[in-house]
Order: sequence, then C-alpha cells, then structure tokens
Amino acid sequence: MSVDVASLSLEDALSMALTAEIESAELYDKLKKSVSNFVLKDKLQFLIEEEKKHKAILETLFKKMFPGKKPALDKKSIVPGVKIAIEKESSVLDLLEVALEVEKVFEDFYQDLSEEVEHRGTQEILLYLSTMEHGHYALLRGEYDLCSRDEDYYARGDFQYDMVHIGP
Repeated sequence: MSVDVASLSLEDALSMALTAEIESAELYDKLKKSVSNFVLKDKLQFLIEEEKKHKAILETLFKKMFPGKKPALDKKSIVPGVKIAIEKESSVLDLLEVALEVEKVFEDFYQDLSEEVEHRGTQEILLYLSTMEHGHYALLRGEYDLCSRDEDYYARGDFQYDMVHIGP
C-alpha cells in the first residue's frame, strides 16, 4: 500500500505524517506491553522514542513551512490498519506485521514526498526520515523472524543461556 503524495498538499502530507508518527508510537507501546522479552521491550522503547523524535522534526518543519497554522491531526491515516490494530485484541505477530507495513509505507511516503518538494533542506529532512524508517523496518523484521521461529521468544523474560553457543 502506498500513498499518492503528488495528490496531497505539503500541509496535508505533513499533517498525515504527524498523525502517523503518533499512531506508530502508540502501536509500539501496545506491542511493548504485550511482550516480556527484555531485549524486545528495549527495542520497542527505542522505536517509541524514535517516533517521538520524528514527530518533533515534523512539527518543527510544519511550523517553519506554515507559520501560524496548526497541523490537522484528524487527517486520514497513512496506514489505516494501525488504528484497528491498536484498538482490537491482536497477537504479537499480528502487531509486528502491522508495524512492518507501517515502516515500509513510511519509508516510501517520505521518499516520495521528498521528490515532490523543491526546497533542498526539506528534501534532506524527508530523505533522513525515509532512511530512519528503513532502519526501523530492518530492526522489526529481525524481531518478527525470531518470533515466527520461536513462539515463546516474545514471552520469555530472559534468555536461556544454556542454549547459547559462544565461539567457533
């Protein structure tokens, strides 16, 4: 799924992005509350903080581009499934699947939006955000793969060290 950024005004696109970053932080918070694995919890807390940083970057950009205006945070979601996943009872794997979709859509959204704006500084900010979302996707992909292979991975409070082989 992708958003046709060419059909959006920059004001609407930035408003949608702000809404999406808020929703993402909520999704990661729900995921964090659903798992016991301390490593996964730490990664989800990292992602929550990253989304907060992205929100702050977008708010600053919005204020600079549209002085005196407030972003419309009631804009449609970039990934409609996020709200549904947050509100309903979902498995950890289902939430991780939504999170993967979110990060991929955001990566493309910021990339496409950077190609629509003319201001070089704005392009660089949007490309930075796209790159960060790509990294988030990779982090989540690894966690998703672990959860898929080991159904107890996310529920384990600590690692079972006796199963770890260290060295060649």
